[in-house]
Amino acid sequence: MAHGWIRYFNPAAMLETQDHALAATRASSIGMIIGAARDSILAWYTANAGAEATRLAVDQMTQRPETAEQMQAATQIGLAGAISMVALQLVLAVVHWRKPSSLLPLVFLMLVVWALGTGALAFVYAVGGQGMASQPMGLIVMTLVTMSAAALLHATAIKGAGRLAEFRKLASD
Repeated sequence: MAHGWIRYFNPAAMLETQDHALAATRASSIGMIIGAARDSILAWYTANAGAEATRLAVDQMTQRPETAEQMQAATQIGLAGAISMVALQLVLAVVHWRKPSSLLPLVFLMLVVWALGTGALAFVYAVGGQGMASQPMGLIVMTLVTMSAAALLHATAIKGAGRLAEFRKLASD
């Protein structure tokens, strides 16, 4: 049963009916869930294993050591912000699934392109041995892979939303 609508998550799929276009438009919701999962993993890393790496990166960039209390507060604020963003993404995924449009896929495609750019920059720093990558290579690669998949899903949703609008216009005429 699921195979029927998943095949329309392909950006090259032919959207011949309104149901096909609706399935393609809903692909963005899956992209949002992928982004939320990635953000959850990065938040966990930052709050746990990444705290020391973050402290070292801040010390190196600012040339002044931060106190333990400052780093603890910054980590807690960052974690709260990350949890809020994950919750927002999940809520928007549900909203988009129930009432698909082209607005959320466009916004999320821009955010995903930003994440891909920062992930690519982190990859260059990590590979180049610059000592500035604050994440291990596995997390950087995970970002590049998950955000590439999310970008395809959001692009598919934009195509589906356009086609869905065409079908709805034809139906109303």
